[in-house]
Amino acid sequence: MALQAVFSPFLVSSAPLASLRSSKNPSSNTYTVSSIRGVAPTTTIDDTAEHRRSANYIPSVWDYDFVQSFNSDYNNQKFVCQVDKVKEDVKCLINGVMEVPLAKLELIDTVQRLGLKYHFEKEIKKALDSVYNNDSNNAWFDDSLYATALRFRLLRQHGYDVPQGVFERFMDDKDSFKAALCGDVKGLLSLYEASFFGFEGERIIDEAKTFTTTELKDTKGHISPSLARKVSHALDMPLHWRLTRLEARWFIDTYEQEEDMNTTLLQLAKLDYNIVQSVYRSEVSKLARWWVDLGLDKMSFSRDRLVEHYLWINGTVSEPQYGAYRDMATKIISLITTIDDIYDVYGFMEELELFTAYVDRWDISEIDKLPLNIRTFYLSIIGEELNLKSGKQKIKRGRRSERETNLMSCDELERGDTLKSVQCYMNDTGATEEEARAYINSLVHKTWKIMNKDLLGSYPFSEPFLSANPNLGRTAQCFYQYGDGHGVPDRWTKDHLIALLVHPIHFN
Repeated sequence: MALQAVFSPFLVSSAPLASLRSSKNPSSNTYTVSSIRGVAPTTTIDDTAEHRRSANYIPSVWDYDFVQSFNSDYNNQKFVCQVDKVKEDVKCLINGVMEVPLAKLELIDTVQRLGLKYHFEKEIKKALDSVYNNDSNNAWFDDSLYATALRFRLLRQHGYDVPQGVFERFMDDKDSFKAALCGDVKGLLSLYEASFFGFEGERIIDEAKTFTTTELKDTKGHISPSLARKVSHALDMPLHWRLTRLEARWFIDTYEQEEDMNTTLLQLAKLDYNIVQSVYRSEVSKLARWWVDLGLDKMSFSRDRLVEHYLWINGTVSEPQYGAYRDMATKIISLITTIDDIYDVYGFMEELELFTAYVDRWDISEIDKLPLNIRTFYLSIIGEELNLKSGKQKIKRGRRSERETNLMSCDELERGDTLKSVQCYMNDTGATEEEARAYINSLVHKTWKIMNKDLLGSYPFSEPFLSANPNLGRTAQCFYQYGDGHGVPDRWTKDHLIALLVHPIHFN
């Protein structure tokens, strides 16, 4: 009945689904349909016939010959040796004693934003342990909003339980942030970024988010081009919600323009970015070869999103040593997306019931009863199953992610897809579109607060598993920030992938 609910709106008359019957002509890839709404009983339908529905998905924006040809000058061992040498210099910086303790926090923040955190996990942990355990920490910061917020953000990011009360001294007797702070753009930006690490019920942090968002949007007066760029970037999406590698690419360009930038750090960040990019290019090239060899790039009814799916998985776990995970997971979600489109778009009811039965039995006998496209896909997933070392894994119909289901996509609405959360909320409550969007946005903020709290404390597992969970939310945010960046990936999604895979960073 669930399938009936999905497919019945798209059939062309009112005949019941139970009356749909077809018989295979052994000599061709066509079916004789005895009763499809409004279609004569003698009509035959093949895999490419116009009678099949189409969701009008745009084709892949990637030329798979181009993707398979990916190579890189930075996969040479000499560059890895250069990185190892510079890494030692940076370790000495993080481990060293600094005259101004705030400088250590700024160094850690810069290292992380440049995408280098995975090289210095132990050193960063040791440095932050020292900050957290030092009873005289408050003396470091005096009345600096910038420093207090930076310390709060870094400690919460790394799982330390820092109370919201550290900001009380910046508030007046009406429990609002002091008006004198309004001119401190650097401090406001630091507090804004820190406010996204709040928990449910933290009134001060909620007030900080509202206050800084308003003030930063209203910034007046002269500020440096670098600070202005950071403010605009943060208001578009806070640092806490951004993907590590994409943020690194943006921040390297920004950091290079700063007067006090550290040339050692910058050199390491550029080298590391290009070396890691070479790893990604090799991975995507192999995936493209797999995809084309299976013939799944020819499924015109489906979302051909192999490279975009790689971005999903890369955003979840980006460290170069986890290539096996990225390979497996990209294949899985690419296959699941095709399954979703077979059920939601392509197949007729009887075909889908037959396909489901075959998958349940994991059986290839008499698969010529399936239409060519479904048969090709079925053989592909069986072949992939044989390559998995973990044993038999049945791949059944995939469902859209909650984030994808909940976010409105005008492209999807135009092709007759189901209503999204914004429209549902408007229908249920009578709210305007602006009110509905604000409500859905509040749910996103609430979910992050819950996740922030859950990431606090100790677990029997460590990285990369802990980071993979919030990273999944970050990846969804990246794809759906301005619309359906998965269904229509020819805009900002393509730009992200070009930065991640195509263009290395040039050295001056």
